Amino acid sequence: MRSSRVQTAGLRITLLVILLAAFALRLHDLTLQNIWWDEARNIDVALRPFTQIATAPELDIQPPFYFWLLHGWGQVAGLAIKNNPLLLAFFMRFVSVGAGLLGTALLYQLGRLVFSPTAGLYAAMIALLSPFWLAESQETRMYTLGFALLTGAAVALMSEIEDRRLESTSDRPIAFFKQRHLIAFVILSTLSLLTHYNAVFILVAWYGWWGAWALWQPDRWRQLRRVFFCGLAMTLLVAPIAPIALRQIPTYANPNLVIPTLRDYLRQNWQGHLGGYAFDPAMLYGQGITWLWVVLGLAVVGLVLASLPVKHWLAEARGASRIHFASPLSAARENEQNWHSSLFTHHTTFLLVWLFGSLALYYIAVLDRGAFNIRYSSFVTPALYVLIGIACAGWRRWWRPLGVVGLVILAVGMAPAIWADLYDVRFAREDMAGVTQWLNAHTQRGDVVFVDQKYPFGFYYERYSIDPKVTPAGVEKAPARYLFVDINTLDQVLNQWAGKTKHVFWVQWFESDTDPRHAVPFLLDKVGQHTGEQAFRGYTINTWTLQPPNHFELAPQLKPLPLAFPPAVETVAISLPDQLSLPGGHLPVVIRWQRSPQAGGKQLLKARVAFYDQNNARLAQADERLLNDRHVMPYEWSQTDHPLNVYMLALPTELAAGAYEVRLLVYDAETLVPLTVTDQAGNPAGQEAILGTIRIAEK
Repeated sequence: MRSSRVQTAGLRITLLVILLAAFALRLHDLTLQNIWWDEARNIDVALRPFTQIATAPELDIQPPFYFWLLHGWGQVAGLAIKNNPLLLAFFMRFVSVGAGLLGTALLYQLGRLVFSPTAGLYAAMIALLSPFWLAESQETRMYTLGFALLTGAAVALMSEIEDRRLESTSDRPIAFFKQRHLIAFVILSTLSLLTHYNAVFILVAWYGWWGAWALWQPDRWRQLRRVFFCGLAMTLLVAPIAPIALRQIPTYANPNLVIPTLRDYLRQNWQGHLGGYAFDPAMLYGQGITWLWVVLGLAVVGLVLASLPVKHWLAEARGASRIHFASPLSAARENEQNWHSSLFTHHTTFLLVWLFGSLALYYIAVLDRGAFNIRYSSFVTPALYVLIGIACAGWRRWWRPLGVVGLVILAVGMAPAIWADLYDVRFAREDMAGVTQWLNAHTQRGDVVFVDQKYPFGFYYERYSIDPKVTPAGVEKAPARYLFVDINTLDQVLNQWAGKTKHVFWVQWFESDTDPRHAVPFLLDKVGQHTGEQAFRGYTINTWTLQPPNHFELAPQLKPLPLAFPPAVETVAISLPDQLSLPGGHLPVVIRWQRSPQAGGKQLLKARVAFYDQNNARLAQADERLLNDRHVMPYEWSQTDHPLNVYMLALPTELAAGAYEVRLLVYDAETLVPLTVTDQAGNPAGQEAILGTIRIAEK
């Protein structure tokens, strides 16, 4: 009895040490990274009035529960959107810290339920060391909350399974009011789905496993009714947000993303969920990939060892006589271990279905929608970490030190990934603070700053407006605005906001797709002089000097010019300068396109506009992807799409006066094979079409 108490106290102390270490690691340099796009959006939405959160247009694919929780925490902490960004970063990220800590504690409980307290401690230790969980615990995002809710729901479900086992050995059924595990499962599962829609892949896999388990029970119909009514209760609880989900989910897709192969999909998940976002194959003296394979081998073999009955493999390894003469205490421990082994089969299948079943369901969604990132599939990580914890416990059953050896091997690879995530500038978040400090030092009154992303610029620059109807107000010298790039009205917007300015500063995020056709620099180059570019981590600032009053016009004198490049695209109209051009200047060309009626396939196309002299020498060119107003390739265009694309050619400084030709070539962006242009009769007419003639003035 005393030994048991000592053992229990030791487990509790060990778990407490793990949790304290996890808490300290997550708090360490919590505000080191600047607030970035996702975080800024989440903070902005969460600090709005409660009734406006669920219907906020910024929530394009997020259910509202996390934002409600963040809103409540913000109210308790007394936060406002204009607070110092360091203060906002600390308090808003603290929700993720707390959820990550809770998830770590629940992993212990899950590991204890499905195998042993030791497996639970190993799983909690893996969560402590996980670079992926650490990264998500230090950002204002909903993922650690999802981990905690799903792990709590899994604990409740496994406890419910144990309730059913106890009930089957008793003549008295468990009263409804005592079925707290079932009720907790429904509530936590529902909240996980209201936190992130991708929890549905986990829940579908769980219900499939639970239904199969119920079919194997002697009272299968009674168990199936439990499964059915839990699913029904979840459906009713989720129903109020169904209109929000129906607004978000059906239209969410990104056709420009590359869909990974199944092999690459599994590799990215294993690498990311084990090594984190900052995993580098060059770590461990170039043995990073080897480390991943070693951990995989240890996990597989450890799970096999954990599944073997204690008597079976101990008898073979140490001799049957040692089992026969075991002390009563050893026999009791052995019986307990054998009991866990008897439950291990269905507990293992639950975790494996959680891991591989959910990954399979998500991959089907990836094939349909093309939206893949390891964080979207990260709700399998609790199952992954518990399975690895069980594997370490399996090695420990063979020889006690081997469990610790397994953890050390994990730590050897995870430690450099943790350091890289915290301090390696290659994996650091964008330096928005540096951007705004530079702008404050280099802008003057009368200048204007345009930003290509809504967030997080306004957290670091007060005189900034996202709403085009609101005049920026703040202490900075130059006003800053979010510039939504609609190529069809962009010139009008610039006339309104930059018609009288002397300097324009264009701030661009490194992953921005706001202006993939480069319409903003096209117009600024037409009117002003590009005078510099400043690079920051994650951002660039380009500067133009203008001589007001400024007049911006994208496509003056747009004239019809039908040219066919079957079977893909056709030109509708073009705009060329009608005045003399100067050597060393810019030649702006605008083309309106449409999809060919007979278009097929999924070619990624680019167009080249080139400048030729009388000797057929190509002196300048501009190559751009063919995109419509939704920024997708021609094979995704509708027949009503007639997008404008712009091409700015930098003319050589040494050009003789005279006439020069401007020609157009369309080619496959991957193979570089040009398409054939056809004449009005549909006959092949070479590979380049003549757009017109440009006259160059004397220098």
